[in-house]
Amino acid sequence: MFIKTKVIFLYADSLQRDFSACYILQEKLKEKGYKSFIFSRRNFKLSLKVFLPRKIFLIGQIDMINDKALIDKSYQEGLEIHFMPAEGFAYESEYVIMYPKENDYNFLKSIFFWGQNSMAWFKKNRKINNSEKLQCAGYSRFPIAESYAKIRSSRAPKKRIGFVGRFPLLNDIYGRSVMSFFVNEQISEEREKSFSRLEAESMAIKLYLNLFEHIISNTDYYLSLRAHPNEDTNTYKILKETFGERVEINNDFDVAEWISNCSKIVGLASSSFIDAYILKVPVICLDFMLGTSTITSKFDPALGVVYGCSHLPKTKDEVISLLLNANLKVVATEDFESLVESDFQGDTDLVFDRVLSTILSIPLTPSIIDSLILKVLEFMDYIFSTRLRLNRNNSLQFDFSYSYHSVSNSLKNMAKNIVNKI
Repeated sequence: MFIKTKVIFLYADSLQRDFSACYILQEKLKEKGYKSFIFSRRNFKLSLKVFLPRKIFLIGQIDMINDKALIDKSYQEGLEIHFMPAEGFAYESEYVIMYPKENDYNFLKSIFFWGQNSMAWFKKNRKINNSEKLQCAGYSRFPIAESYAKIRSSRAPKKRIGFVGRFPLLNDIYGRSVMSFFVNEQISEEREKSFSRLEAESMAIKLYLNLFEHIISNTDYYLSLRAHPNEDTNTYKILKETFGERVEINNDFDVAEWISNCSKIVGLASSSFIDAYILKVPVICLDFMLGTSTITSKFDPALGVVYGCSHLPKTKDEVISLLLNANLKVVATEDFESLVESDFQGDTDLVFDRVLSTILSIPLTPSIIDSLILKVLEFMDYIFSTRLRLNRNNSLQFDFSYSYHSVSNSLKNMAKNIVNKI
């Protein structure tokens, strides 16, 4: 027996990747008189065992929707489930994995694709009972980055170099050993991907530390390291002890907020380079200098596209020269800009207006009991997250918690700018 509620459930699969999209929707829903609650991996499925909402917006990995409880609630109880993939751009060989053929997609009320190509692939290769459920909404981080770009343009440039952390294998958030990743893979192709990632990460961290030493010793630049969402940030505390206060370990919710405070960013190929392109912040990619571009294409083929918006030095001296160039410009090839248009831009520039209008195409009448249910959900969130905190479980770094994560003023201002446009 479930407690039925008209509170709209918003699910963010990753604090530092998906939370802001849910926060923007929550703010607009609040403006329209709706109650909503943002969930994470920690409390989403547990809460669904108690409550039955009318609508869910879920942004995350595809395996989140292949859940029997969700599917049953959709078919049997009329639960609306609106899904946006956290990773929406890929090559055809990856789409096959992202959208398994054996999955049921008919229970979904809508799927929000990043671009025309990904939606066209799905229409051609997967079955769904109503093609109108497929929406070309665009890349949710585009308007977020554009909003931060406006805030950035009003400030004086900062002498801060941002280093992108890409070490989820070497520095796993849950403390799993590198060996465990290899022995747990049942398919040789997946093991090969893990070996490729380990090789790239090992070479990169060695170069990072050498670059840190050079910059701290020979310049007045500040350094900001932003770890991958699947990394344990506690590992990097020693860097502040080693290099002093000119080194920052960044924990902003949004990668775009972090980039907006950097004069340039550097690292292995990363999707954050696309945010930097929107923010007009120069990117220095180390893959070619380290000889890892071929390796990268093995463990994450889609990342190859970011070479089109990056400076690609071949030697360490070139890297240092680019890092210290105060007038470094943003670069972007025609092929890259064309790909962005077809794979990251939807039918609307705003993304969130399309998502919101779809979610509310069948409106709800708010109930007076919604406020009480929100209090219950907040209490449950506090209990779940405090338990993890007491157990020193690093997943709070990954999962959003109302109890332990406060929203920054810059994130509030960014969201307000977008909400006012919807």
